[in-house]
Amino acid sequence: MILLAALRILFIAFHTLFWGVPVILLSFFDPYAQRAARLVRFWAAGNLWVCGVKVQTRGQERLSPQHAYLFMSNHQSQFDILALMAALRQFQLRWVAKQELRKVPILGLCMQVTHQVLVDRQNRTQAIAVIRQVKKLLAAGISVLFFPEGTRSRDGQLLPFKPGGFVVAVEAGVPIVPVTINGSRSILPPGDWQVRSGTIEIIFGEPIHVDAQVPKKIAREELLVQVHEAIVASYQPADMTASSTSAAPVAVSSSSSSEQRNAI
Repeated sequence: MILLAALRILFIAFHTLFWGVPVILLSFFDPYAQRAARLVRFWAAGNLWVCGVKVQTRGQERLSPQHAYLFMSNHQSQFDILALMAALRQFQLRWVAKQELRKVPILGLCMQVTHQVLVDRQNRTQAIAVIRQVKKLLAAGISVLFFPEGTRSRDGQLLPFKPGGFVVAVEAGVPIVPVTINGSRSILPPGDWQVRSGTIEIIFGEPIHVDAQVPKKIAREELLVQVHEAIVASYQPADMTASSTSAAPVAVSSSSSSEQRNAI
């Protein structure tokens, strides 16, 4: 088992190098690196295949690749991104991630040139710039993925949601799609390195539209609660009862500019 896991990690490293070079080169040919981003999907699919990970989806008929959405998903594993990229291969998709990933060889550079949204969590004044960046992507027809928990859950329990993505949704007026991921934690739990085969289930909820008639603060808080409830409704944690999950706290913050700076 350890040998197999080590071989999988080795493959992912070489596979990243193999696709990284053309991704970087193609990124210079259009403003938002849309051609390069298409190649990233093949990288994700190859990593899933070699690790014996299958992705099953529900609710995709609710979505149109011609529209830009803010996807809001629970976060259990590093394989969440790979699974979502495979499931949303018809979309131009970027995601919000921690800035520390810049330091990962090849991968970090690929993330930068394909306009993934890298956030410095120690810089409380950066959130406003991040919101502007996401709004530009959405205006260009590119969907953006937020993990509103902000990090991977260590115990499977949903963490309180940060308001940053909901601030963007209200400002940009784009629909939010709640996304529930089941099974990824058993593939690669946080803190582990041994990738296991298995199936990841992704459930896309009904897009939630922003009511422009509602004050921004109230709209943001309502969106946060609606998305949380939609994710919980389909969430099936492997090591917890459904009742404990449904009792997960919902974090609701005010919409002052000072709080927005620490919202993502």
